[in-house]
Amino acid sequence: MKIWLFFVLIVFAFVSQADEVSPWANVYEQVKKAYVYDVQYDDLAVAALKGLKKIDKDLTLGDDDKRLTLYYKGKVVKVEKKPQDDEPKDWGLITDNMIAKACEISAKTERKSFEINSLLAKEMVKILDKDSKFYGDLDEANGIKIKNERQFAARMEDDILYIKIGAFNKQTKNEMLEALSEYAAAKALILDLRGSGGGMLGEAIEVADLFLNEGIIASTKGKNRAEEVYYLADKNELFAGKPMVILVDGNTASAAEVLAVALQEQTRAKIVGTGTKGKGSIQKLINIYPDNGVLAVTNAFFVTPSGAEFNQKGIIPDVCTFGEVKYMSDDKKCPAEGHETSEIELIEAKKMLNLLK
Repeated sequence: MKIWLFFVLIVFAFVSQADEVSPWANVYEQVKKAYVYDVQYDDLAVAALKGLKKIDKDLTLGDDDKRLTLYYKGKVVKVEKKPQDDEPKDWGLITDNMIAKACEISAKTERKSFEINSLLAKEMVKILDKDSKFYGDLDEANGIKIKNERQFAARMEDDILYIKIGAFNKQTKNEMLEALSEYAAAKALILDLRGSGGGMLGEAIEVADLFLNEGIIASTKGKNRAEEVYYLADKNELFAGKPMVILVDGNTASAAEVLAVALQEQTRAKIVGTGTKGKGSIQKLINIYPDNGVLAVTNAFFVTPSGAEFNQKGIIPDVCTFGEVKYMSDDKKCPAEGHETSEIELIEAKKMLNLLK
């Protein structure tokens, strides 16, 4: 009986170990599932493991059709056959084995073993699009510092209300409401989004909603139907009947672009400035082990009310201030350029407001 029980325990231990799934397998699986474009587990694993050379230049990963080979100072130290089926579980195990061997034979790698998963994940994400990134922690990925800083200013110039939004945080909508109430006598509005890198999408949608009476503010689309979301305006428009101009430049991005193009396409505001940054992608956050950082993987794109994507294209203003000032038509382009401190946009905005009154 004791011998039989001992045998059962050994078999159970072996099965449990065999069934254990590497955390890297979960990372690969989540990235492939979330990423808006097709990517193979093979590519993700190889990209991660090639990051070993960033830790110790004597480590090199060889990659051919059938195997991965780890070299140390030119000598073969580990060979792993590529799995016949491109499965995350197999690639997770290969990744663990290669990391373990690298730590065993490289003192530099061993010294960084506590952060090696972060370092390799940072290299892996580089094979995705430029908006997919690695962050040290969740707060950094969510832009908590930006959210908590004051990014709003308002003042009256003659009968024109001038509002500057540096980034959209949890106070932005309320600050906009306060400004519209305090300067209720304003007959026109200039909304300055130059240099605004975005921030909280929800707040940008809420601000757009303040100036619209109906219709689509924005929508999103991705690889899966689950990423399709529509943001609609209600019927409580503020500042109705008063002209509005939005200032943009090459650093206007993301949520700021969503707001600007929504009001432009709904014919609620004119846009003055240069082409914008074209940051129209949305990222899903994926944890890399406990306390080993976060991957922000592109899984959807913003879509304007007319159904157009502006990712990597930017928004075309109605008046382009790049080089010679010109009024735009659909067949022209306006390059992006940093104009946050330029006066030309304000001058052209006031001219536009006089035309709109």
